[in-house]
Formats: sequence, C-alpha cells, structure tokens
Amino acid sequence: MTLEVAHGYLLVHDVPYVNASRETRIGTLVFRLDLTADIAVNPADHTAYFIGEAPCDASGKRLSRIINNSNPQELAPGIRADHYFSAKPRSGNYKDYYEKVTAYVNMLTGHAKAIDASLKAQVFKPFLSEEDEGPFVYADTASTRAGIALASQRLAGQRIAIVGLGGTGAYLLDLVAKTPVAEIHLYDGDTLQQHNAFRYPGAVAFEALTEGHAKVAYLATEYGKIHRRIYPHPVMIDESNVPELKGYNAVFVCVDNGHARRLIAIALASSDTVMFDTGMGVQMNANAELFAIVRLSTLDRASATEAAKNMPMSANEDDNLYGTNVQVGDLNCLNAYLAVEAWKKRCGFYFGRSRPHLTTYTTASASMAANDASEDNE
Repeated sequence: MTLEVAHGYLLVHDVPYVNASRETRIGTLVFRLDLTADIAVNPADHTAYFIGEAPCDASGKRLSRIINNSNPQELAPGIRADHYFSAKPRSGNYKDYYEKVTAYVNMLTGHAKAIDASLKAQVFKPFLSEEDEGPFVYADTASTRAGIALASQRLAGQRIAIVGLGGTGAYLLDLVAKTPVAEIHLYDGDTLQQHNAFRYPGAVAFEALTEGHAKVAYLATEYGKIHRRIYPHPVMIDESNVPELKGYNAVFVCVDNGHARRLIAIALASSDTVMFDTGMGVQMNANAELFAIVRLSTLDRASATEAAKNMPMSANEDDNLYGTNVQVGDLNCLNAYLAVEAWKKRCGFYFGRSRPHLTTYTTASASMAANDASEDNE
C-alpha cells in the first residue's frame, strides 16, 4: 500500500481488486481522518470511499454487501470517489485505523488473490503527505468530517484584511482563522485593554492585560496557534496606508471612526476588493433595557453608491452607547457572523442568489432585513 494524507483524508493506494470482467485492477481506498493533535484517534464511523471500478468477487459478481452506492462525488480538490462503502464490524466500530484499513483492504484483495495469488497490497511504497506549508498548523478534519472540504477550498488562496480589532473584529478573526485563506492581515493601532477582554471570543489571561500588547500582536499570536499566516499591522488606517487595502480580496471594516470608514470606502469603491463594513447602534431606554440595530454594508464596484449611503461617515453618527464600550459581545459575534456569511456566499461556500448591500438585525423585533441595489432601482 501507498499511504497519502490529503485534505483531511487518508488515501490507501495500490489496493488490488477484481472488476466485473474478472480482471484484476488497482484502486484506492479513501477514509475520513479523525485526528487529535495530528495523531489518528479511533475512527468515528465504519464507512469508506473507493476510487476505481465497482469491485467484484472472483466470479465477477458485484460486492453489494459492502457497496452502499456508486454515485461519484468530489470529496476535495483532486479526490473524486467512485463508490461509497459501508462495512460495519461485529463490534459496531473499528477500534483504530489499522484495523479499519486492514479490514477493507482484505475485503478487496482476497478476491483478487483468488485470481492471481502473487498480488498483495503491501507494496511498501513511500508514505505521501500534503505539503506542510498550508495555512493551518494542523489538519482541518472538521471540514472532512462534515463532508464540506470541497466547499472550504473555495476560500483558499485569498488575502484577507480586518481593520479594527475590537469585539467584532476579534470575532471575525476567530471565524476567518479557521478557513483556508492564504493570509490574514490585522490593522489596529490600539493596545489590548481590559474592556476588550469582555468582548473577545475565548478568555484573555490577566497577565496579557498587564503586558501592554498591541491588539493585533496579541491576536496574531493567539490565532497563530491554528493559522500560520496572520500578520499584525499595529497602525490605524489613514491617508498614507489606505491604498494598500486594494491588494486584498476582501476587507472587513470594524471601526467606530467615520473618517476612517470614508477613506476605505472611497479607496475600494473602484477596485476589485470587496468591503464588508460592520457596525451597530445601541441605546438604552428608561427601564435600562438595551435596544440595538446590527448593520452590515457590503461595498463592491456594482453597489458602491448605494452601500455608501448606509455607512456612518462622520464622527457624530457613531455617538451612541456602543461608543462607550458597553459589553455586548453577543452582538459583536452576530455582526461578525453576518459579515463572514456574506463573504462566504460570494465565494460560493454558501448558496445564495442575492448580494445585498445592506443587512440589518433589530433586537427589539428580532427581525432581519436585506436590501440589494436592484431592489433600490426598481
């Protein structure tokens, strides 16, 4: 056998089997990999995929006992399976990958050896593995387990920027760092402060608050534990550096500065970079209950004019309770989710017919609304 690990799958090449014409062939078994710290743990299920013709016994009869279906499907880039197997052991599941791989190999190879006794799967070729220079520190087995590796790869290769690493920006990083984008660049000139900790995902250690880290440096270090290419830029966006944002595929803007938002919108309006501008307004009523509207504006070449109309571009438009750092981490999380969902939809990860330039969620009514440029022009 030749073993290969790719896109969260274990591929077992050079497996002899028999086709319907009683001819011996060589195929590939494919297994989802379940890992902990890159160590294979007990397989989560008893199934497998197969690349090759429909395997048969020595008389040419299809192995219907293990073939669940023969619907070709692309599991990940470069991995297209022809058949789906289901062979459950008497114990209910395989205790480890050695037992699972050996069992499936024997189910196929035994019939091939009945025709040609010299055949064997143990050809002892070198072990193949993915290049270890991918975006992740360790393999993304979540996409493999969920069967969405192909969709996830549509996000690969992109260069992403997040401007503003307060609550919403930190949640954005938390979500984007778990996608196979090529690079993530963080822009914020502020230092990490105690109020940030109550709007960040996870838990910030007390020691980190006392060390005066730049927000971007702290977050790049934390999320560098899962994504290799996160680059901190401890600066605010201004006239001198805003042009460099045109070099990214997508820019997520999470600032409460209308001037900076305006600079970015003008710089990106005629570029190929998509701008996802997040924001919210929070007010308190006489009963000390909060009322909030969460906003996402999406600006590209087609929607630049309409999208800009809904972006706060001056300082007084950002003057609300949110500006005092009221602790609304759940709304930060929602704001980040709306932006990431819109970005993934544009990349083909999620299915979606419309591309709204404005999406809002109102807490009082628990209602969401979305508008696109075509609706505004009707």
